Amino acid sequence: MPCYSSLESWPNRAADLPATALLNSVLLGDPDAFEVVEAINAHMRNADGSLNSVDVALAKEQWRTLKAAYQKIGVRTSVLAAKSGLQDSCFTANPTMTLPLPNGDTHVWLARMAHPSRKAESEMHREFFQAAEFEIKQLPEEVERFEGCGDAVLHPGRFLIHGGVGPRTDQRAWMALASAYSELDILTYELVDERFYHLDTALAPLNQNYALYVPEAFTDEGCQLLRAAFPNALALPLEESLRFAANAHCPDGKHVLIEEECRTTCALLEEHGFKPVPVPTSEFRKSGGSVFCLKQSY
Repeated sequence: MPCYSSLESWPNRAADLPATALLNSVLLGDPDAFEVVEAINAHMRNADGSLNSVDVALAKEQWRTLKAAYQKIGVRTSVLAAKSGLQDSCFTANPTMTLPLPNGDTHVWLARMAHPSRKAESEMHREFFQAAEFEIKQLPEEVERFEGCGDAVLHPGRFLIHGGVGPRTDQRAWMALASAYSELDILTYELVDERFYHLDTALAPLNQNYALYVPEAFTDEGCQLLRAAFPNALALPLEESLRFAANAHCPDGKHVLIEEECRTTCALLEEHGFKPVPVPTSEFRKSGGSVFCLKQSY
């Protein structure tokens, strides 16, 4: 199947596509090695240009709170051990893409990380998912950049991927994935604001019809396509978007784990029948990530 980048070119709607299961486990990354040692996105420096400084003890406490929040709502958690020198390995959304199939299987695609400091993380994920007996997939060599579920945002319950095209993932990745599955639709979005460098910082699916999104991150064409896929898409205020409101995660169509400082978004979620689960992620935001970045669903 081809990739679609405009509403005019997409012949389907989400409800037309094969059903898939919701993923009810998450892989978290132990943050023992977490720190900011280089600036690889727009959030990692202070106003004076210096690198952000992480409170490591607070980061570990926040990570434990996130893990407990998942467990409380019935999501199973696994933990990937930290490795010295892999300071970003706690952001487990990026080194792989887990793709539930209509037949009930799940394929795990290895990422091609854009920055050398993160490339070894994909091997950590390969080892974990091989041990768990998942089928591992790898993109062709000509694909240079593909950052897993950082840019591959799955549509809940349907065989549909929302794909970000920007500094971390290139269009060739989506073409390769589209050619691998005859029933899969991939909607691609050009990311136009460096503050929203991964699609998962700008789009958070809630269920088949609802999502949170950041209008400033997309072209007008992208916003039209997104709103067709999610008829009840909720636009976020920029102030809370910059606190990573759209990096929320709704694993079950009801509970939404979200950065605790996004109070307006929490009220919006409640207004539309969702149950926000506010968690602190201030230390991880210093590195450009929040809830969604800190987990890989499987």
